[in-house]
Amino acid sequence: MVTPFRARTGFTLIELLVVIAIIAILAAILFPVFSQAKTAAKKTVDLSNLRQLGTVFLLYGNDNDDQFPLVSFPSPGSTWPLRCQPYAKSWDIFRSPGDQSGLWPASGTQPPQLDTPPEDPRWKNRWTSYLISAYLSGLYAGPDGSQGSFANQSSISSPSQVIDLALAQDSLPPRDHFMPFYWGQPSEQLNPFLQNMTFDSALDITRELKLKAFADGGNYAYVDGHAKFGRWNQLWWRDIPNGVFSGNFDPRNVGRRG
Repeated sequence: MVTPFRARTGFTLIELLVVIAIIAILAAILFPVFSQAKTAAKKTVDLSNLRQLGTVFLLYGNDNDDQFPLVSFPSPGSTWPLRCQPYAKSWDIFRSPGDQSGLWPASGTQPPQLDTPPEDPRWKNRWTSYLISAYLSGLYAGPDGSQGSFANQSSISSPSQVIDLALAQDSLPPRDHFMPFYWGQPSEQLNPFLQNMTFDSALDITRELKLKAFADGGNYAYVDGHAKFGRWNQLWWRDIPNGVFSGNFDPRNVGRRG
């Protein structure tokens, strides 16, 4: 008597283990690819934001005697994101997809206005991912005592080489500017409290900016309106004897030396 053929209806344990191993290998290959694609997409959006804000600064200067916008010190209402709203017409470009700070306001919270009192709790929230260089915003006082030496956009001799906007460190308390003249040991301006707050002398990096928001670098906007990706060691260096303290973050930048 011939036994009828019966089709097999299941997998053996060995076959199941092989399938699981193949899936695990494919996942290990594809997950980094997906992660890189997600990072690249965020980097592109961030770069677009900075380009738009670079254009906003140029438009602001055209209407305001060639000036860069002001910052929140000493008056919160003077902060540049508010001053630039007529040109930006949206708050969306002020928030970077690379910003992981938990200091943003709750969804639906209305931003403060120019005349909002300083004691209003909304000023304790983060309203911009991007910080303007204090060299350019009128806060800088040169060695000769001149205040706001680089506040005019046309005063920058190499606008395509000088950074005016950069992404804030996630843990940075809410503010709208960074202060590169306090970076380094020694720094151009001496103030132990501000030097320690803005610069990590052990690692030789700033505490103010998110230097590796996208892989090993970040995006930066320049005075002439363009934006591009850069790495910290390409953008900042010290050449104190020649008066160039911080590379592309210094409005006196005349190219890399040393």
